[in-house]
Amino acid sequence: MTTTAATSRRRLPTGTVTFLFTDVEGSTRLVEAAAERWPALLEEHDRIVRDAITGCGGTVVKTEGDGFFAAFASAVDAVAAAVAAQRAIAGHVWPEGLAPKVRMGLHTGLGLLGGDDYIGLDVHRASRITATAHGGQVVLSAATAALVEHELPGGVALRDLGRHHLRDLSQPERIFQLDVDGLARSFPALRSLEVVRNNLPSQVTHFVGRRRECARVRELLESSRVVTITGTGGTGKTRLALQVGAEFGDRFRDGVCFVDLAPLDDPDVVPSQVLRSLGEDSAPGNRPPRDALLDRMADREVLMILDNFEQVIAAASLVADLVTASPRSRFLVTSRGPLRIAAEQEMPLEPMELPDRRDPARVTQADAVALFVDRATAVRPDFAVTPENAAAVSDLVRGLDGLPLAIELVASRVRLLPVPEILARLDPARPGTGSIDLPERQRTIEGAIAWSHDLLDPPVQELFARLGVFAGGADLEQIERVCGDVGIDLLSGLSELVDQGLLRQVSAPGGWARFRTLHVIREVALLKLEASGEAAAIHRRHLEAYADWAEEVAAHVMGEDRSEWLDRFDADHDNVRTALDWAAVHGETDFALRLAAASWRFWQSRGHLHEGRSRLETVVSLPGGEPRHRALALEALGGVYWWQGEIDRCIAPYREALVIQRELGDPAEIANAIYNSAIGQSVAAVTAGVTDEVRREVFGLYDEGEAIYRRLGDENGLGNITWGRGLAVSDLDDDIPRALELFNESIEHYRRAGNEFGMGWGMFEVAIFSARLDDIDTSWVYLEQGLELFTRHRDVSAVVLFLSLAAALAQAAGDDERAARLAGAVRGLRNSSGAKIVDHEMTRIRGLSIDELDPTREDLAPLYRAGLKMDLSQAVAYALGRDPTADAG
Repeated sequence: MTTTAATSRRRLPTGTVTFLFTDVEGSTRLVEAAAERWPALLEEHDRIVRDAITGCGGTVVKTEGDGFFAAFASAVDAVAAAVAAQRAIAGHVWPEGLAPKVRMGLHTGLGLLGGDDYIGLDVHRASRITATAHGGQVVLSAATAALVEHELPGGVALRDLGRHHLRDLSQPERIFQLDVDGLARSFPALRSLEVVRNNLPSQVTHFVGRRRECARVRELLESSRVVTITGTGGTGKTRLALQVGAEFGDRFRDGVCFVDLAPLDDPDVVPSQVLRSLGEDSAPGNRPPRDALLDRMADREVLMILDNFEQVIAAASLVADLVTASPRSRFLVTSRGPLRIAAEQEMPLEPMELPDRRDPARVTQADAVALFVDRATAVRPDFAVTPENAAAVSDLVRGLDGLPLAIELVASRVRLLPVPEILARLDPARPGTGSIDLPERQRTIEGAIAWSHDLLDPPVQELFARLGVFAGGADLEQIERVCGDVGIDLLSGLSELVDQGLLRQVSAPGGWARFRTLHVIREVALLKLEASGEAAAIHRRHLEAYADWAEEVAAHVMGEDRSEWLDRFDADHDNVRTALDWAAVHGETDFALRLAAASWRFWQSRGHLHEGRSRLETVVSLPGGEPRHRALALEALGGVYWWQGEIDRCIAPYREALVIQRELGDPAEIANAIYNSAIGQSVAAVTAGVTDEVRREVFGLYDEGEAIYRRLGDENGLGNITWGRGLAVSDLDDDIPRALELFNESIEHYRRAGNEFGMGWGMFEVAIFSARLDDIDTSWVYLEQGLELFTRHRDVSAVVLFLSLAAALAQAAGDDERAARLAGAVRGLRNSSGAKIVDHEMTRIRGLSIDELDPTREDLAPLYRAGLKMDLSQAVAYALGRDPTADAG
């Protein structure tokens, strides 16, 4: 924008100021349509808007093209100006078809000056609010609405449009509309981030500068399937990608998907991480996660941001496969180097624009200075570039090479020191913590981090180094376990690291406090930890903490709060991966066995069966380890095999676990191992053949297990035994009425134990066996109860099984169209979740199998394909008879 000649720093209002932004919607189209008449049309528009602003006591701060930025000392005057301008535009006689449609936005906040311009978050908020509006619409923030609601101009009313997330702003904003008599009142939905499906992380700061770079990335995405933003750590690659995602995501039917690869170092885990970010509860069982991902992407139209790809560069071929599998999608990658695949267009990211030493008056117009000022005012609101400090600010950002991370770290120092003193104390040319052969810019980043680090007290430095062991952040409980003995109050130390920009507080499930470092800062922390000589001890402490933590979580993932506990595990999954990797390399077999065994229910419930299998097979192959820990890991491995539908494979680990538990002599553990072994043998006999020997062994095991649990008074164990016995009675004796009685009994045992997971599986079996007895009404009642229960817990594997039963019931009732759509949903969700147990379970719904359905029939094929595209919530809504689009978001 250009600064209006009539404005000066003395005339711009300060303190509480209301900002007004205006913009002509579709101006490019209008310019083309108006041709030679455009200059006169624009001049008339400018006159109307300017007269409305100045006539109501406002000051035009800037104009750019057809847009105005104005400031008012009074919110009431600002609203009056917007109303007057819209009425005048609507009442003016324009050439036919050339009437401009102007959107306007207002926000009231702090009027901070930096030179001849306003700076600070409130200006950006006003701009973002305006960007949500449509031509002819006036929108305003809750702050402005509160000031004017009782002093609105005549014929004007406020309409609450609800809360909306805006680009660059971490918190949602409640937005209001001015309804003006005689003018349009009905507009499309606001252009907020709610309109575009995305999982973009909330930003604690807003985006500054880099407009040319944003435009360049968008231009490249128009012509290239893969755009890779390259540059050293700290150049702002991630922040630029997030901004492009926020601005460009509405071009894609399925929105924006952000995939954080920073916590990973295993390329094989990338497909699971992408599936998780897409909202799929990743990785299938017998099929590689890569194949499931490619299947799920086939019909997607998404902008996928793959962040920090240098961590897993060996997975570059996956991106090439995604390009082929998903022709309507685009892939925006950030990496320290290119992927070197055919579809890639590299865009090296240079440092931010630096000020021109020859023109001190224009210092604040450089992006690097704008960023410094923005971050400095966040910690010291009265900070401004003045004639006295302009040269020092210029030299400072130049000395930092215009690198955003370095600028942000150093800007936090203005809380304590004036800029000239910061400049004098910082020698950005010195090597940082990294190797001396690092590129110059990397040494600058390392130097900026090191300077912030060196100003910390030694205990806080030790805390910083230890925090490097956490992948993807950590909550206070885990930080206390690993870092609690550094010799300072932990909260004070964390607060100081946050203040210095070396640590960030982020949102976490359940409102827990959680802290995380940027990837490049974590690298420095790990280097510091290695240099301290205590790296092995801290990594082992991290492993021990997460083994204890995972066992605590495992104790809760079967109850009524299981969704909350599974969410907590999900947040720390990267820490579990890191701990297991370190344990395997360093021979910590006992901890590895404990951690993997405690994790299996999470892997099963949230669809990580492939990864769970791989990790459990690894840990049980490690030498050594206490027998009790090995037995639990074997039982977990058997459970994963079960859920992958490989029933025969689960028998060996279950039997070995039972042998170990009998030797150890704990009655509860023996009974649990009996249950596992019996159920595996019983189900395997369905395909291997039922013999009297199998029957004697299976029922003998159940009798033994039941006796133990009755002595212990263990309702949950009795629920397991009763449920398993129900399967055996059905599979081995074909006694359906007796099996139904047992499943109903199991539900009551589980209910008394508070085991909602067990209750749900009892409901599943009651639904199946009621249907086999032609009691379809009862079957649907239990199906709906169980489906709603497991959906609430987001237990993907279980939900897929219930959906398969719903499809079978529809097919049995002769509703082939409903069955076809549900069958497609089951097939797609089965493949993405890995719950291949569904294949086995469907064989038990005798006479109801959807295998009899022919999805290639001309009338059914489109419905089957539509079902394949359903996500979990849509499929559940459809199965329960609700509009599937209602839960699609």
